[in-house]
Amino acid sequence: MSTLTDLSLKQAYHKPEDDVAKGFYLPCLAAARSYDRAVGYFSSAIYALAWPSLLAFVDNGGRIRLICSPVLSSDDVGAMSEGYSAREDAAQGERLKDEFQRLLSTPGSLKPAKVLASLVALDVLNICIAWIGDAAGGKSKRLFHDKVGIFQDGDGNAVAFKGSMNETWPGLALDGNLESVDVYLSWAGEREKSRVDDEKNYFVRLWENRFPGVTTVPLPDVARDALITASDPDHWRELVEEICIEIEAAAGWSPEDKSRGRVPKPHQLAALEAWKSRGRRGIFEHATGSGKTFTALCAIKDSFQRGEVVLVLVPSDLLLRQWTTELRSTFDSLGLRLLVCGGGHSDWREHERLRSWTRNAGGKFRAVLATVQTASSDEFLRMCRGGQHLFLVADEVHRLGAPHARKVLRLESGPRLGLSATPVRFGDPEGTSAVFEYFDGVVPPPFTLADAIEAGALTPYAYNVVRVSLEADEQDNWNALTGEIRRLAARSLAATTPNEDAELRLKRLLIRRARIVKSARQKVPAAVSVVSASYKRGQHWIVYCEDQVQLAEVRDALRAAGLPDVLEYHTAMVGDPHRTLNLFESIGGIIVSIRCLDEGVDIPAVSHALILASSKNPREFIQRRGRVLRKSGTKSVSHVCDVLVTPLFDPDEPPSQAILEGELARAIEFGSQAINPGCIADLQRLAIEHDIDWNKLTNAGLEDNEDEDDKEHYG
Repeated sequence: MSTLTDLSLKQAYHKPEDDVAKGFYLPCLAAARSYDRAVGYFSSAIYALAWPSLLAFVDNGGRIRLICSPVLSSDDVGAMSEGYSAREDAAQGERLKDEFQRLLSTPGSLKPAKVLASLVALDVLNICIAWIGDAAGGKSKRLFHDKVGIFQDGDGNAVAFKGSMNETWPGLALDGNLESVDVYLSWAGEREKSRVDDEKNYFVRLWENRFPGVTTVPLPDVARDALITASDPDHWRELVEEICIEIEAAAGWSPEDKSRGRVPKPHQLAALEAWKSRGRRGIFEHATGSGKTFTALCAIKDSFQRGEVVLVLVPSDLLLRQWTTELRSTFDSLGLRLLVCGGGHSDWREHERLRSWTRNAGGKFRAVLATVQTASSDEFLRMCRGGQHLFLVADEVHRLGAPHARKVLRLESGPRLGLSATPVRFGDPEGTSAVFEYFDGVVPPPFTLADAIEAGALTPYAYNVVRVSLEADEQDNWNALTGEIRRLAARSLAATTPNEDAELRLKRLLIRRARIVKSARQKVPAAVSVVSASYKRGQHWIVYCEDQVQLAEVRDALRAAGLPDVLEYHTAMVGDPHRTLNLFESIGGIIVSIRCLDEGVDIPAVSHALILASSKNPREFIQRRGRVLRKSGTKSVSHVCDVLVTPLFDPDEPPSQAILEGELARAIEFGSQAINPGCIADLQRLAIEHDIDWNKLTNAGLEDNEDEDDKEHYG
């Protein structure tokens, strides 16, 4: 049996230069007899098991002592009260039990959670929880968040390490967070031995509840009982072997060099395997920011290895540039040949190059990247050689359901993959049906926003609503239009035969009234107030505006208020939009934009979104929220602020409340997933004020029937 001294260990490990897991963590665990570890959160416990080396560790007679915070994860901090006490033990135990049950009900963590439970039942793993008390400068909601570990082998040799690394997937994986650890070896001289002894002594004092300012107690009985009940001590080894097979399967899907490349996360691997089992056809309905592009790159690598030609379709020039970068950075080293069509690229037309490019690849890595606008042209479709050798990938696949884009769906191909957080086209069942039929529907299960936050793929977020009113003249216009709508609707109901002209006029009146809310002047000072109160240099803010008029007003008002770093982004702007985004990404600031930022913009550092643009289209507001929830660096919580207009309504005319009902329905969906559930109570009070049926809100609202390519919105 090898010992720790047999390992070639460095003084420090820094991602991404070093593979912390393979170079340090796994070899140490395999050689150890004991492992003492302090981590941040209870959920991290399932990752402390280090699957490839766990069996060897247990066979060595290994024992693990784990200290973690009583909160479940970073988004549960707000649940902590003033410290922690014996009377709270039951409540904390129930929360920990609930968290464990959640792990058991999540496909990606089911097997690890059962192994965790089994090791607890076998006394291989012992867990304590710790929190900070008054003696440590005590303030409420302070966490025990230290990170120290000690491996020790059968000969008494020890390796201690400290650093930023958490035993989570982002902590260990090469494509995760930028982490580092410092390493100390007990056999490498007196100074090193002294450091190891210090860490060992520190951990023992924590474990025995003897460290000043920190309280450490055993895992509450109710939580431990839940683990024991779910354990399977006789079969945990088989589960570990299955997990290791799944890890290897993930590596097999990697689009990069297997020794150091990124591998799909559990939800991505599950989606890829399910897609493969369906004949390599389907749509990934995954939350914005959860890694749809990388998942598609995994499928593309598999397609290249099969000798297929890849055709990637995107809805915008911005996404065309981003996909060009992704494809080249991932596959250029493998000899990728890429033909870009659209967005100013016309080489595909010369000598009908597209025709030869889309013939059977013959073992070469050949791909075509095109905008939907170009791909739906008669010239492109005539020239493109369809067939079973063609793998079609469509980003923001719902766009192919638009009338002008559906011609693409005539293209014959073999495997097909659609990507969208919102594949259902709101108010367009025909377009949705066309897309779903061509791609063979959604690959189950969808990876929802809640799933993504729980899995650590997206950040938790706080949601707040700012209420504003219409100004007097706006309210007068609103009332006048409401009167016209009421009279016209009454005549339509009384008519014995349908009147298409009247229905069209009614629709136009409703749109005109809706635009009063969309362009309400009080939104501008509200934006200035919100941003002025919270913005700090270096932060990344997005302010979503309704149209170019509102954008200009907000931009000028923010600058007039003395706010620095105010940028604008829209397709008709003066200057280079691409350069503006690069500047925003590098130095931060406040970017004022229109709907064109809904799809395709990948700036993970964005931490704040202020939404002035009213929308009852779920696709729009889901995309906007997703922009701000992407994981980045030290960002632990994102912030979404929604400006909601509340016109004055005639209480005797409930139908006039439809717009507010739509706004509230959107706000409820936002608030239901937020870490501050109190925002829902505020929305309920608003509904009561206006005599709106709370139970019907999720079905409220009227789609304004605005074309998604409307230049008024895209700028």
